Amino acid sequence: MGVSKPLSGCTMSLVDRDLLNQAHLYVLENTEEILPYIDYEEHMIHIKTTYPKFRKRTKWLQDKHNSTFIQWLHFKVQCELNGEDNNGVSENLRWLAAGPSMAVPLYRSYLINGVKFNTKAEDDARTVQNSGVYLLAHTMQVASAKDKNHIVSNMGFYGVIQEIWAKTNRSGGRVSRTDKLTKSHLSIG
Repeated sequence: MGVSKPLSGCTMSLVDRDLLNQAHLYVLENTEEILPYIDYEEHMIHIKTTYPKFRKRTKWLQDKHNSTFIQWLHFKVQCELNGEDNNGVSENLRWLAAGPSMAVPLYRSYLINGVKFNTKAEDDARTVQNSGVYLLAHTMQVASAKDKNHIVSNMGFYGVIQEIWAKTNRSGGRVSRTDKLTKSHLSIG
């Protein structure tokens, strides 16, 4: 893994909770330490049990998973921490489950694994542009709201970086190994 560091000063900003949750969910779903919670589909089983009449509605289940996984993971990790041996819950997992702070450091330029990224505003004053991004996401695709044949596959998204966020958890600790792109925001752990 290459060098990752800010290339500009930062300003602190309170960010929209929905955007923050979207970025945090992306980080969680792409963090190796969280994979056991996703791979065992325990959360999806919980949703199907809680809402049995929706258990065959794939899109509804995925939307419910996306909107409740963060809270469920927080509760699940807290239960493990209250157990007898803490089930080997690491400090990083506790930070991830606690969720990010709404006060986010914003940067205009950042070096991630040796690659320089700029915001659109920073690029407007430059001849070399580094604000364009491409994200390959494993996602559910539907043709319309009435489409009953959902397809889950890889889909590419292009965007322009509007903000670069350095994610921290609520206690101020930085979350490790979470350099991820999320739509038009760049989230750095």
